[in-house]
Amino acid sequence: MKKIGILAAILLFTGFTSCEKDDICVDGDTALLIVNFYDFEAEEETEKAVTKLRIVGEGQDSPFDNEDSIDRTNLTTISIPLRANETTTTYNLISNSADNEDGDETGNTDTVTFNYATNEVYISRACGYVIHYNELTSTLTADAENWIKNVEVVETTVENIAVTHVKIYH
Repeated sequence: MKKIGILAAILLFTGFTSCEKDDICVDGDTALLIVNFYDFEAEEETEKAVTKLRIVGEGQDSPFDNEDSIDRTNLTTISIPLRANETTTTYNLISNSADNEDGDETGNTDTVTFNYATNEVYISRACGYVIHYNELTSTLTADAENWIKNVEVVETTVENIAVTHVKIYH
């Protein structure tokens, strides 16, 4: 009987000491850039949806798409990623996006470039590293038919998805 008790104690001790912590990551995603659209002509700051907005990354053939599709929808707020392995990300923002009979884009395309510095931050063993973007600036490429009137960076650090980082007036 003593042998069974000692064996049970050894098994219990081994079972409790061999457990590992759960490796569940709850807050380990690199933040997306939050962009809000506003009415350029309003006296007070008023959100204004972009009609049939399509977003295509520079050098990409197809529209940017995430779980909340940003392809020919009317949105006042978008969440888009910045390139973690570079210090520049360029997007073509297309208002009134549509295709002609040849499949070519007919909407008004404006190009916005975001420049930034990256900083890797260790979160935990489960989450690993995330990227924080610092010193965010933007450049709007001017053309004869800009639908975007102004781009304003309001938060130069991108590490939190609960705040607006960029305001675009149109």
